[in-house]
Amino acid sequence: PEVSLVAIFDADREGFLRNERSLLQTIGRAARNENGHVILYADSVSPAMQASIEQTLERRKRQEAHNDANKIIPTTIQKALPVMGQEVEGLLSNTAGKGTSGGKRMVGSRTGGRSGAKDIVKRFDLGVGTWNEHEESILSNISQPSWAHTGADVLETNREIEGNADDD
Repeated sequence: PEVSLVAIFDADREGFLRNERSLLQTIGRAARNENGHVILYADSVSPAMQASIEQTLERRKRQEAHNDANKIIPTTIQKALPVMGQEVEGLLSNTAGKGTSGGKRMVGSRTGGRSGAKDIVKRFDLGVGTWNEHEESILSNISQPSWAHTGADVLETNREIEGNADDD
């Protein structure tokens, strides 16, 4: 999407999202906005940063020359915001849009049955059917797998281990 500000932290670190190609793609997001700005936070200029900055400046020069020659005034594109509601509800219930016969069409399921959001939640064992609306916290309504430990459990286990080490 078009953004007006891109900030890249540790831009001088070499790696997956800091190579020349990734930096160019990320910087290009702001180029689609007439008020776009890019901030690269770094301790020094890496070769990938240098190459992407030079490439961006070269592209900007060519674009400005093209715009001047063709009397084009750059403007940021205006897109309508998506309407949330029926489409999202349809995706949650595994249906979306209209089928060829005018009815809802199935998406994401080849079984032919409507599984719905509750069945999806069941598949991931997230505690469907155990929701208690009178609980104080939303988190208290989520069941955890038997292998999950809370921070308190881990701290208590560490204290027990340390206590046993003192006994030796």
